[in-house]
Amino acid sequence: MYYSEQDRAPFSDTLFLSHKTMTEKTLPILTADSLSQSDLDQGLYPGRWWHREGEKIVCDLCPRACALGENDRGFCFVRQNLGGKMALTTYGRSTGFCVDPIEKKPLNHFYPGSSVLSFGTAGCNLGCKFCQNWDISKSREIERLSARAFPDEIAHVAAELGCKSVAFTYNDPVIWSEYAIETSKACHAQGVKTVAVTAGYITESARAEFFEHIDAANIDLKAFSEEFYYRVTLSHLQPVLDTLGWLKRETDVWFEITNLIIPQANDGDDEFQRMCDWILKEVGDEVPLHFSAFHPDFRMLDRGGTPPETLIRAREIALSAGLKYVYTGNVNDVRRQSTYCPGCGETLIERNWYQLGKYALNGNRCQYCNTEIAGHFDDRPGNWGQKRLPVDMHSFLKQHPLPSSSADDRQKGSSTMQTNPTTPKIELQPEHEQKLLQKAAAVVVGTATRTNPAEIVLEGLENMVINGAFVSLKRQGQLRSCCGNFGQPLPLGQALHQAAIRAAKDDPRFPPISPSEIGQLDLEVWLLSDLELVEEQGLDRLKAVTVGLHGLQIRADGRSGLLLPGVPLDHGWNAEEFLNQTCIKAGLPPTAWKDPGTTLLRYQGVSCGAKLAEMLAAPVENAATQILGGREFAQYLQYVQSTIEALMHGQVPSYYCPQVSDANIQGVALLLQHSETEDELVLSKWALKQSFPMQSTVFSMCQQLAQIIVRQNLRPGEFQVKLVLATDPALHGTVEGIQLIDFDSRNRSLFVFEGQKAGWFFDRNQSASEIISRAHQAVGLMQPEAAQVASMAVQTAASRFEIVNRPRAELGTEIRPTGVAGTFYPADAGSVNADLDELFDGDAEPQTWAAAMVPHAGWKYSGRIAADVLKRIKLPSTIIVIGPKHTREGVEWAVAPHKVWQLPNGNLNADLDLARRLAEEIPGLELDAAAHRNEHAIEVELPLIQRLAPEAHVVGIAIGGGNLQRCDEFAAGLARVIGELEEPPLLLISSDMNHFATDAENRRLDQMALEKIDTLDPEGLLETVREHHISMCGVLPAVIVMKALQKMGKLSQVERVGYATSGDVTGDRSRVVGYAGLLIN
Repeated sequence: MYYSEQDRAPFSDTLFLSHKTMTEKTLPILTADSLSQSDLDQGLYPGRWWHREGEKIVCDLCPRACALGENDRGFCFVRQNLGGKMALTTYGRSTGFCVDPIEKKPLNHFYPGSSVLSFGTAGCNLGCKFCQNWDISKSREIERLSARAFPDEIAHVAAELGCKSVAFTYNDPVIWSEYAIETSKACHAQGVKTVAVTAGYITESARAEFFEHIDAANIDLKAFSEEFYYRVTLSHLQPVLDTLGWLKRETDVWFEITNLIIPQANDGDDEFQRMCDWILKEVGDEVPLHFSAFHPDFRMLDRGGTPPETLIRAREIALSAGLKYVYTGNVNDVRRQSTYCPGCGETLIERNWYQLGKYALNGNRCQYCNTEIAGHFDDRPGNWGQKRLPVDMHSFLKQHPLPSSSADDRQKGSSTMQTNPTTPKIELQPEHEQKLLQKAAAVVVGTATRTNPAEIVLEGLENMVINGAFVSLKRQGQLRSCCGNFGQPLPLGQALHQAAIRAAKDDPRFPPISPSEIGQLDLEVWLLSDLELVEEQGLDRLKAVTVGLHGLQIRADGRSGLLLPGVPLDHGWNAEEFLNQTCIKAGLPPTAWKDPGTTLLRYQGVSCGAKLAEMLAAPVENAATQILGGREFAQYLQYVQSTIEALMHGQVPSYYCPQVSDANIQGVALLLQHSETEDELVLSKWALKQSFPMQSTVFSMCQQLAQIIVRQNLRPGEFQVKLVLATDPALHGTVEGIQLIDFDSRNRSLFVFEGQKAGWFFDRNQSASEIISRAHQAVGLMQPEAAQVASMAVQTAASRFEIVNRPRAELGTEIRPTGVAGTFYPADAGSVNADLDELFDGDAEPQTWAAAMVPHAGWKYSGRIAADVLKRIKLPSTIIVIGPKHTREGVEWAVAPHKVWQLPNGNLNADLDLARRLAEEIPGLELDAAAHRNEHAIEVELPLIQRLAPEAHVVGIAIGGGNLQRCDEFAAGLARVIGELEEPPLLLISSDMNHFATDAENRRLDQMALEKIDTLDPEGLLETVREHHISMCGVLPAVIVMKALQKMGKLSQVERVGYATSGDVTGDRSRVVGYAGLLIN
């Protein structure tokens, strides 16, 4: 499908501005006083660029033109129809702030060496499968936006920190244009420049107003083919090209272009040539072009990183095409990251990553030949270097407050958590509790059922100012939702109303509350006191926390996490675990609360609770949910069938059915049934926590299904297509503890999830328990106590269906090619052998050992320890390497099905017969190449083994999730197989120790785990690692090997060979990984 004019958003009356008519950037700066305080508290801001179409509003900001019904969110998730108007829902809210070098954006010709205050929000209007910031841009978790700051505050902080500019980055600022524009106005008033890092996916009607306030931009040109944009980013190429051409012709915005090169996707020489030719023709030879290296991430983990040779080739093509300034990025390449004079060829700006070296410019001219260099340059370069400085906006603004004229009478701040008492002590009488619960219940149910809630007046409490209110919902004792507001003093009635709405529909961890769940939920209301700064540091903080009295908030590195006072009581935590869990909630290492740079605050609260249904004035009718009317559904099914037939014949059908209203849904399936054989093929998509537009999704699936039908040579009349639509998700706990009271199997379907395995099941004629039993077998559940169950209302003509998504084992090729050569260790034989010579320096007397443990980081970090262990072992003819599974590829427990391991320094043989025997004997273990394709835990050890025992046979096993019982079953099967072998193999555990704590804390945690290994206690090892949140990635392989040795009567001795952390190599002790080497008999 190619981009066409019909794909654009319809235009309303809009004034188009060129750089010749743009006003000076001195428009009024919007402050919190200009808007409703309650809206700002929730991140709400009136959206621009939209128009009405019937009962819906259509977004005109980006080419997607999302049509939104009441409360619907667009593809970007941050723009929402509220009350029939467009609203931005992330105004004043960010994932965090950080001062970076400007070269990191990357901008090489915009005040080199200067510092830039960077921030972003959540969501994105593209769907890139390779997204490097997926946890932010793909996030639907708006509550993760813990750093709050308004435009004038951001400008003030940037100026105070001496930043030359502020960058809107991490996710695309186009979707939060209103916030970016107002921040730009404030920055310009302070003399601070602004930078947009964007994909340029914006409509013609919105471009002028957005870029009017931007000084510089980096435009991410993701590829130069419509097919790539459509299939990999779920967008179109032409709007991006339109933006680039418009920026050049119509504005004075300085911009540079970045192209992320992805292997097997956009790395062809022809594509590079076409892109460079277009750039030269349309935007000129002076626009800097950055070719950036890809690293596997998000949903594109099926390939390795970009080879340096590809970056070099792309750069040479660009230079040959006539572009003057071409750079490589995301790699260490000083030569190709430096700026050269296009006149005389001399080095003008030397860059080592983001650190500037030689600087030979006079203003914007070459010191050697006076050639003018395109860009914006000061007389002298900046000296920020490659530092990265996270900024806690709240703390900074306390120390460097806004001028009084800007800050008076405002309670907004970046996080606005008050640390001095400002609200009265909270005391609740029984009659107060009843009113609070009734009001919260009415709002929760009204929001869930999309009806007006009953009016509950809190009387004397209504206008009492409190510091925070939370509403919590639980089902069978398990948290279902918990949301609220904190640190912004508000009238109690308003605070409770907001908290109840968010608990009903906006908890990012769960889907919205379904009306079908209301009878099963328990309700809890919390009213919170002021925050109090905990002055104690380190371990002394344990004494400052009283479980049952205090709630906690943690802040560090732009992240924030909060837990209510009742949480540790629900889980039986002590003070230390409460602190650990609060850090985890913030996305920090569990022991970050000990760090001096971490801010700890505590507060108190009062609560009351009851059954949700008992607090309602009238019972809620649980009617079946319909997405489309009966007639509409029939028309839409006819459209689907005719669209597929048109696509089969190469025709171009309408991608939208005008007779049917669009809807945001959460599940869809097309069931293709062969008329004669009754074989069924299914295409499906579902998402519990977010909705997606029905019509565009179904059309895309029609395209896919038509291609499949053509490949199978089916003709009209030989198949039938059935349509399934789903919405209204509800949660039901785990398979083992499932609660399906009043479940309506005629109108609702069931979902079962375990790890990467999932199934969607529907049968009008079976009970819920029968469907669950079928799902258990179909999905292949291994841990029913952890597998989750959900349901959705369905609309379909089918009487039953079964859709199972689980990794399928792949046999692969006889030779397993290298997956991580060139990253974890060198890719060429000469360098590998040179490194091995150094690693194996020194002699050791090999002895017989039953097992060993070696680390698997890059050789520069842990290769020495691995070599010291292996050279002390008299290696047998067979070695079984068992390591953790780091990728999402393949089955959960996978033994490599290859005959040969390909290595730069000489191949190693595998033992396929032994691999097959292990797969037959060990429950859940499968022969699978996919799990090993890009797995490094085994591969990094193989060149070392090849050096010492080139004739050895190596079996590789990758272990995903599991529990103690499954490890015991694995160990029993392993022991049985080994007992049948003539010569026992070496069992080699591949594992790093704890990840990403400070050096001292890492060593403390690792010592706890190693002590359990020293005492030959596999059960204790697993318990300790999990209880203390030790991120030892190979703990399950270690438990399996120790238990197998126990069963064979061979576990009696452990000898430590070495221990180190990554800090020993890098010198950075603030964030390290631990490595240990052990010998086991």
